[in-house]
Amino acid sequence: MSRTPRSIDQDVPKTVPWREIASFLALAFALAWTPELIALARGVRFRSLTIGSSVLLAIVMITPAVAAAVTRRFVTREGFATAGLRRGPWRPYVVIWVSVPILTMGVYAATIALGLGRFDPTLSQLMERIHEAAAGRPIPPLPSPPVLGAVMFAQSLIVGALITTVFTFGEEFGWTGYLLIKLLPLGRWRAAIIYGTIWGLWHAPVIAGGYNYPGYPVLGPLLMCLLACSLALTQTALRLRFNSVIVTSFFHASVNAQGLGVLPMFVVGVSPVLGGITGLVGILVLGTVGAYLLAHSGDATPGRA
Repeated sequence: MSRTPRSIDQDVPKTVPWREIASFLALAFALAWTPELIALARGVRFRSLTIGSSVLLAIVMITPAVAAAVTRRFVTREGFATAGLRRGPWRPYVVIWVSVPILTMGVYAATIALGLGRFDPTLSQLMERIHEAAAGRPIPPLPSPPVLGAVMFAQSLIVGALITTVFTFGEEFGWTGYLLIKLLPLGRWRAAIIYGTIWGLWHAPVIAGGYNYPGYPVLGPLLMCLLACSLALTQTALRLRFNSVIVTSFFHASVNAQGLGVLPMFVVGVSPVLGGITGLVGILVLGTVGAYLLAHSGDATPGRA
């Protein structure tokens, strides 16, 4: 990875290369949708993840990177200089590490305030999952729910985001490392919305299979597109400012680590469509933050903290 700041202006093409984008998308969707649709046809559902379905999702997360690498190496033969393969400055990682958990807490606080969920200090959802995973086997003594929640939250900060970054890089190398850069001649706002919509649609089979929006096989994929667009605004702002796909991968991983971690388990009775990080509350909060960041990214210098 290069330590020398590289202006993103050097990476953006003069016009949108639609044929190259079509090649990338055809491969990215084929690599992801084929095993997902086969799994769905065999009765696999993603509402409650098993070891097998978790492995499948982890493998699928790598497919955009494979598609981008194949496109860059064999279709466009442009190499990887424009892929944003640089770590960038350390400050955005610290800001992301601190702000994403706070933002997640804010989403669930708003969910409670709007009457879309109830605070549950007993962590009953977590206890139910632990007993389900045990499948009747004896469960060793556990600390009190608040202590257990604190330990799991600390784990999500110290280990969860770092490990998850390895897998989110598989997506971001394709989405913000390739697709977003190719769409930027349209302008940052259009590029963000288009790539976000495509990113959300890419999730459609697993969403229809119960992931994120269980019980909403039709509405779920539509909401996933809105959620992806709200996140894409921030991702575009980060890519413009720091020109680093590692930064966007870390943000994506932090959102996953908190949105799928212990914090949502402190709130019960939440509709995945209305409240929480995946619902309309989360979409509006994340979208508002992303819009603010993107609106103030026009004069940012890539590589500057």
